[in-house]
Amino acid sequence: MRFYLMRHGEAGFDATVDSQRNLTDLGQREVLHMGARLAQEFGGCRLVLVSPYVRAQQSWRCLQASLPQDAEVITLDELVPNADPGVCHDVIVAHAALSTTDAVLVVAHMPLLAYLLREFVAGVEPPLFATAAVASLEVNDGSARVLSLHSPTVPAVL
Repeated sequence: MRFYLMRHGEAGFDATVDSQRNLTDLGQREVLHMGARLAQEFGGCRLVLVSPYVRAQQSWRCLQASLPQDAEVITLDELVPNADPGVCHDVIVAHAALSTTDAVLVVAHMPLLAYLLREFVAGVEPPLFATAAVASLEVNDGSARVLSLHSPTVPAVL
């Protein structure tokens, strides 16, 4: 099973509550860039688990062209920035087990993603995820390893 853990793109600070922050233009470009860069890998993701926060929802929508048309998208209230990573891990694994896919994309936030990666791969130092960064994990029979951590490289202006 492959898991792709993705942080949302850059978000602005113009909302009155954190959950309502929108992606900036740069944030949209970051996510589109990562979607194009990882389209072949994302093509196997038939399950997408997304935070309910606006910036995460906008991020997965930017990725739609890189995902299979029949991908099931589920918004999980557990995938918020300061959620319990152990609980999130268990919820993600349970959804993956109920799915027929062998690849799952999770779109969420820091610091959750760093600690979630450590839940999957014991002993790993929690990495910093740049905005729109994607960690690729392989999980087999209870063991897991990090395959890659990709960060976007897009110009500040086009």
